[in-house]
Amino acid sequence: MVKVPGFLLKKLYVKKSLKNTDDGFEFELNNVLADATIVEPLTITVDKEEVPQGNVKIVFDGNEINSSEISSNNPIPFKVKTRITVRVLGKKLEPGKHSIELKTKAKEYGELKFTFKDEVA
Repeated sequence: MVKVPGFLLKKLYVKKSLKNTDDGFEFELNNVLADATIVEPLTITVDKEEVPQGNVKIVFDGNEINSSEISSNNPIPFKVKTRITVRVLGKKLEPGKHSIELKTKAKEYGELKFTFKDEVA
């Protein structure tokens, strides 16, 4: 299994997509690397504080599922040129820069983990 370095995975993050919503915040990922199958819930840490699993939703292909529902039996296909929106409920971000770490697992590559920084206006 090929371990994908964090500096490459950072390219998944759509710059300037981090924004507050009515019920939390969201950001987008765009697969510009290679087809993957996500087989584990997303773990999101914002400014060193982990977000509860039940507060993370994934929007893809017109569907929305709770991140905690992702498993090897219920994977998310993440093909090249696919965009997904990651919605975090119950927590709005203060204006300014934030550091967000995202961790999950892909069937083809094992653990995927990277950190990006962006700003909320």
